[in-house]
Amino acid sequence: MFRLAHVTDLHVRNFAGARLRDFFGKRAIGALNLALIRRRKHRMELLAALGDDLRARPYDHLVVSGDLGNVSLLSEWRTARSWIERTGASVENATIIPGNHDAYVKEVVVSGAFEQLFAAYQRADLRLAADTYPFARLRGEIALVFANTCVPTGDLGAWGRMGEAQLRRVEALLAAPEIRARFRVLVIHHPPVMHRPPENRNLRDRGKLAEVLARVGAELIVHGHDHRDEFTELGGPDGRRIPVVGAGSASYAGAADRRSRYNIYEIDGAHVDVVTYAHDSATGVFGELRRRTV
Repeated sequence: MFRLAHVTDLHVRNFAGARLRDFFGKRAIGALNLALIRRRKHRMELLAALGDDLRARPYDHLVVSGDLGNVSLLSEWRTARSWIERTGASVENATIIPGNHDAYVKEVVVSGAFEQLFAAYQRADLRLAADTYPFARLRGEIALVFANTCVPTGDLGAWGRMGEAQLRRVEALLAAPEIRARFRVLVIHHPPVMHRPPENRNLRDRGKLAEVLARVGAELIVHGHDHRDEFTELGGPDGRRIPVVGAGSASYAGAADRRSRYNIYEIDGAHVDVVTYAHDSATGVFGELRRRTV
């Protein structure tokens, strides 16, 4: 059995070293939102407790599917990297991709700052072009395929886009013989379906991604972004169904059905159990909330 741990939407806060000129435009609005609202919704003590719990759980590989920070500051990402290191995960058994909050402003995306900081966690066993995304990491009978749905939107939306070129590479990668012979897990930030309106927070080319998956398939898709547990399916080749699982935020301090949590996918052949571990505000500890076969 292969155990894949999935953490997402950390939303780490750390403005250390930031300059006043860093907070013009969209960052200024994001920082104001953080000060007035998000700092109460996302609690760093919950994230720390989740890390302690994850460290004690057996798993084979950890994926973090984006939104490590809030406004794409290096200080946020460095703090998130330290958190990952404290869980005991190594660069060989952990992979990190960005979320829309890690692609907040164009200059950060153009510079590749996120990819530079997390380069050790994105070492590819297979990458079909010089482009950073998509890439694959092969772990025994499991092929983990990572794509990037996040772009600097230039507006206040949280929408994503993969783009035609990346979609072509995703299709080629999923169809590659050394990938197709394994259990393929596609890891992205935005859900590949619309769970929540409005359109300005969703993956805009999700229909084209669905067409790719209908042609080449995958065995499991995992994502973050919506800060809640989500389960659906997409169509694969020959009428097969592809489970799609969204995990809740690692730091969310809200009601019990969304409170700080992470998933472990127990993959045994073609069988997958999704085990959700969540924080219990009454006891102050994490425990198994749900076990679901997909």
